[in-house]
Amino acid sequence: MHHDHPDQPFIDRDIVDAATHPDFRAWLARMRHIGGCANPVHLIGRTITVEPRTGRLLDVLDSDHHPHGRLTISCGNSRASRCEPCARLHQGDTYQLVVSGLAGGKSVPTSVREHPRVFVTFTAPSFGSVHRHTTDRPCRPRRDAPICPHGRPLSCTLHHATDAAENGTPLCPDCYDYESAVLFNAHTRDLWQRLHRNLYEHLASVRGISRTKMRKTIRISYAKVAEYQRRGAVHFHAIMRFDGPTGPTDAPPAWATTILLTDTIRTATRRVAFHVPGTAVTLKFGKQLDVRPIHPSPTGDELTERAVASYIAKYVTKPDLSGITVDRPVEHASMIPALRLTEHSRKLLWTCWLLASRPQHQDLKLRRWSHQLGYRGHTATKSRAYSTTYTALRDARADHQQGENARRTADKDVLRYKNWIYSHTGHTEGQAIFADGVAEDLRVSREAARTAHDIGAVENSRARR
Repeated sequence: MHHDHPDQPFIDRDIVDAATHPDFRAWLARMRHIGGCANPVHLIGRTITVEPRTGRLLDVLDSDHHPHGRLTISCGNSRASRCEPCARLHQGDTYQLVVSGLAGGKSVPTSVREHPRVFVTFTAPSFGSVHRHTTDRPCRPRRDAPICPHGRPLSCTLHHATDAAENGTPLCPDCYDYESAVLFNAHTRDLWQRLHRNLYEHLASVRGISRTKMRKTIRISYAKVAEYQRRGAVHFHAIMRFDGPTGPTDAPPAWATTILLTDTIRTATRRVAFHVPGTAVTLKFGKQLDVRPIHPSPTGDELTERAVASYIAKYVTKPDLSGITVDRPVEHASMIPALRLTEHSRKLLWTCWLLASRPQHQDLKLRRWSHQLGYRGHTATKSRAYSTTYTALRDARADHQQGENARRTADKDVLRYKNWIYSHTGHTEGQAIFADGVAEDLRVSREAARTAHDIGAVENSRARR
């Protein structure tokens, strides 16, 4: 028998062992329950639920009653490169979180659709000229064809394809400000906090009242996602919305219009700046700022609620850009030369390690975040009052999955005694193949359901005509 992989005989044996284990059917059902997670967590222990008044036992969740004597739960990793099934689930949660803040639902009233809201793209500043893809002109045309101090041309007359390796790389690596590029990624949180403060300062100035009074009059809610550009700089896509002082359930004042929101964002972004302690570096957002109104229903090529929610949800599971970032921390400098990165990105990563050794930057923990080129934030974040929360969505899904038992105890005053310990993580080689099959079956079923839904929508539309 021919085996392509040197360990194939052991893998084949592991497949047989998994399939013939007495717990296989129960294990397979559990895999379907957690969506075919690629790297599940296994726990040992129990949860006992009792009625405190009477001491009556209501429920027992015990790992002894689960396949292989372990409770298997999904890893919950939101990165598609680490666990595609869990990332897809996280993407769906993000869509629900974002769209509920635009169209209502999940405890948000539908009246939120009447609130002024815009879709904004905040870019990073320039740290040096880089190659880029353009459709109507060469990469970097310069009539005088200047030469940099290092003897390299600061122009490029080529037309780079969309996926060209040159895109995002500096015309002159020695001119590129790598330190400022890393510090910008590391301090985007500080820039965002100052931007949010500046929004209220501008509104207070326009209305002629104090900032404290303005915050009691109106609230600016947001949801945003971080995305890497090919040059390794982070930029943000954000939904920003005017609310009344208590949030989406409260209408904003009549003077709070979409035009005012747009002007406020533009003015506050121009003014925001952050001086990096211990350096001469002052950071700002880039000059390119795109602000577009969001409309409740399609009107030509304008943005709609669901289009924006889909756009943001798409990026939340793919924070890593091939050749630019990696999907896990870099534990030791010896790993850096072997990473599959462009030389430009590798230099940004080395810069993280270099800056981490300087006392003024030690609080940034840049070595820990070097795999993200210094960016220390989450891929997706939101203000407290924007909409529902990931926790609420997960709890609702867990209650639905637990079914009748969860509904029986949800309204009771109960006590739960939990005693769980970690066993291990992951699958055996044989289990991983079956888990992949479960994930693929679920994906095909979702695609079929989506296709059927689209066909039904088209047929209903034709019937109405």
